[in-house]
Amino acid sequence: MTENTIQTLRVSRIKNDCIGVKTLIFKKPTELKPKPGQFAMIWVPGVDEVPMSISACDEASNWAITVKNVGECTQSLHNLTINDYIGVRGPLGNYFKLPTDRKKNIFLVGGGIGMAPLRFLAHDLNKSGYNFKIIQGAKEESDLLYMDEFYDYDRESSEFHFCTDDGSYGEKGFASDLFETLIKDYTPEQFKNTVVYSCGPEIMMYKLLQKCEKHNIEFYACLERIMRCGCGLCGLCTLDPLGLLVCKDGPIFSSEELKKIEDFGKYKRDFTGRKISLE
Repeated sequence: MTENTIQTLRVSRIKNDCIGVKTLIFKKPTELKPKPGQFAMIWVPGVDEVPMSISACDEASNWAITVKNVGECTQSLHNLTINDYIGVRGPLGNYFKLPTDRKKNIFLVGGGIGMAPLRFLAHDLNKSGYNFKIIQGAKEESDLLYMDEFYDYDRESSEFHFCTDDGSYGEKGFASDLFETLIKDYTPEQFKNTVVYSCGPEIMMYKLLQKCEKHNIEFYACLERIMRCGCGLCGLCTLDPLGLLVCKDGPIFSSEELKKIEDFGKYKRDFTGRKISLE
């Protein structure tokens, strides 16, 4: 059995995260355990198949996907009840690699549903004894994800910062600006010893890349693109001008790669393959 073999699995648990967002948990018996940043293709029989970041996986191979209701397929996922079936292919793509240097200043910067793979990464960092900081941005307080889980982490090893567009929780403003505030007193040596992992709106990640380049900070972004296949056949997730595929070469890309991708922060493709602006 390969990662592209579809398995039909029962939904074992459902958690309501916030308005319009649910986490579905299912047990996937496989030797191919996912890692933070990887995704799965989720098939709803009779509806569609869509890519979803894996937001958790425990030792018993219980996987989780966090679903925002934005269309026909995600609406169908929200309508599922316990013991309903979904089809799952994965894990697919590359993943966030933990720093070899445990003294690194580690930042996880996310926005909206982009917190899903960062939740998985935070769990692995916490389990492995790393110190890290999370910055989560959202439109308003009711959109913030995983708050109960994050506050259960060891407060000596983890630090949490929140911002909202309307100022209803945490700082008023954007995650990229809050990151700039938190590093404003860093020395050149501290910049060199910092790594940023990010997922969320691409405009946010583009701004983060610019800030990290300015300060010589190591940076990784998890990109989201429309996919039909998840295995490099449809070409809808192609990144110009390098021709990289988010499904095969990503979804995690380093700053060195992102600097060469002209589409990053500017364009994505629709279901016809036509480029559309992200602005």
